[in-house]
Amino acid sequence: MLSFFLEELSITNKEVQFVDTKKPIIHKDKKLVCIETTLNRTRHLQSSIENIERNVDKNQYVIFKFETIRGRENRIKSVYPKFIARIIIFLEFILHRAIPRLPLFGSIYRKLTNGRIRIISKAEGLGRLVYAGFEIILVENIDGLCTALLTAHKSKKELKKPSFGVLFKMSRIGKNGKKIGVYKIRTMHPYSEFLHSYILKVNGYGEKGKPKNDFRVTSWGRILRKYWLDEIPQILNVLKLEMKLVGLRPVSEVYFNDLNENDRKLRILSKPGCIPPYLAFNMNSSKEDVLLAEYKYLEMKKISPYTTDCIILLLAMKHIIFSKKRGT
Repeated sequence: MLSFFLEELSITNKEVQFVDTKKPIIHKDKKLVCIETTLNRTRHLQSSIENIERNVDKNQYVIFKFETIRGRENRIKSVYPKFIARIIIFLEFILHRAIPRLPLFGSIYRKLTNGRIRIISKAEGLGRLVYAGFEIILVENIDGLCTALLTAHKSKKELKKPSFGVLFKMSRIGKNGKKIGVYKIRTMHPYSEFLHSYILKVNGYGEKGKPKNDFRVTSWGRILRKYWLDEIPQILNVLKLEMKLVGLRPVSEVYFNDLNENDRKLRILSKPGCIPPYLAFNMNSSKEDVLLAEYKYLEMKKISPYTTDCIILLLAMKHIIFSKKRGT
């Protein structure tokens, strides 16, 4: 593992320091700091990560490693027969993921395991690192472990706290450029919200207008998204007068800043909507098609400001019901 990163960074073994999360004494003269303890077996996980981030210099590189859910499942399947492996995976999900998230049982579980048995998704592991103040340079799967090379960018720490509930708010750009919290049902792993910029930087947008190869989305989350069930809570935004039923879809600050100046000005003239125009025009959800549909909608709005939304709503319902239009 180490030789791969030494070659990538063009440094020698003498410039490497190995550190345990229990006693993270970091020497500033070392260029690369390798954290030997996996995140899965680190007690007080988030505070330990943040403590290391505070102690490294901005010119130093840091390596963290952890076993992902997928990696753990593959390891179990390689050892046990298929049927037994499935039982073990299911029991581990109940014991090590479902129970620890229950308010009362969570504290009991942490005491029994001393906080050193964690099943972590790739999104959660990397998201925790970014939330602590690290910047991801490179991620590789080495010896069955997700291994991340990072730097501490020492910029202002993300003030937004991670959300764990089924219902959560996503920061989006609303009317007049005001940031609003758009309600959704969680379809991603915890700490996924802190990886948005990283995902776009590495993978960009796919054909359907969403980040490509997005490992942050859970398997059941994909089902909710397919039928737009995750967006039902946006009715709360409508009731709060932050959104309307039909309109330009609410976008993230990263997406908004990627638009040209004219598109940004047009977008903040009105409230975003729950039902986007591309559904009504039976178009794809690629970035280009979405923007084209929004232009058509805005032109219709100029000509018929009072009836356009009703027409768009009826057309969208028609394509969802009869053309079986589905989400991404």
